[in-house]
Amino acid sequence: MGAFEQFLAAIHKHPRWSWAALAVYAAAVTFPHENVQYVVNLIAIRFTHKRLYQGSAAIALFEVALLTLILVRRLVRQPERGKLAAFWILTIGLIWGTWRAFTANNVELVHYPQYFPEGIALVALTLSPAESLAWITIFGGLDECFQYWHLMGDKLVPFDFNDVYMDLLGGAAGVLFAMAFLRCKPRPPGSWSTGKMFFRPGIVAILGIAFTGLALWCVGLMQLYQDPSRHYWFALSRMKTTAYWVVVGANGPHRYHTLSPIEGPILILATIALYGMLDRRLEISVLQ
Repeated sequence: MGAFEQFLAAIHKHPRWSWAALAVYAAAVTFPHENVQYVVNLIAIRFTHKRLYQGSAAIALFEVALLTLILVRRLVRQPERGKLAAFWILTIGLIWGTWRAFTANNVELVHYPQYFPEGIALVALTLSPAESLAWITIFGGLDECFQYWHLMGDKLVPFDFNDVYMDLLGGAAGVLFAMAFLRCKPRPPGSWSTGKMFFRPGIVAILGIAFTGLALWCVGLMQLYQDPSRHYWFALSRMKTTAYWVVVGANGPHRYHTLSPIEGPILILATIALYGMLDRRLEISVLQ
């Protein structure tokens, strides 16, 4: 058994320490957001935004090529290589589509490698792709909460579901990469239970958040868009775009779409359900 397989087995064997380390990692990549933005701005000033965006794209392409090479070499020894390869291609396709539709500039590509390690750790902990992505969504959502309510204050910005979706896909890539180093075998007939899946902690947490938000919206305590004429606890967006496609010079050169407070949750939950097909078809365990 190789070093990476031993690492995944250690994560699964020591869940308390692993969850603690994961929480520390999540905090470490969330709270220094302003400092990172400052450094990125300095790089842009020195080398121009154009070169910054070109460099970000080059790094992203190199990462995809390197990880794909490692994955392909590993899948040769994986009995379920066909399913994992198909979902890896699907993930790269979703990342490309997200870059085309929801990304303002190439610096935002950092979301994918940022959440890639979390996907690796979470699938080793839970042995469930769907539950792993549910936790990824929660961590990504907390990251955006920190930015929306603390860093942005009262600025006219939306809760950025675009970023949460990028986080989700970065985590999905990490999940699939780790699965290539885990034991994956077809589920025996009748061993899958949809009902049990809904009782897994991560799924309970993400659905609980979704239903709580829906309930708060129904009783008027949460608004989708800021409305000074009404009394409520909070709104998921302080702005409403007037066009489907926008170009915001301050954000970057791309034409992109901002996911609304309705589109974002639906797309995120649908994507988690899509990767839940792996839970239904594969039985995952760590190598011993």
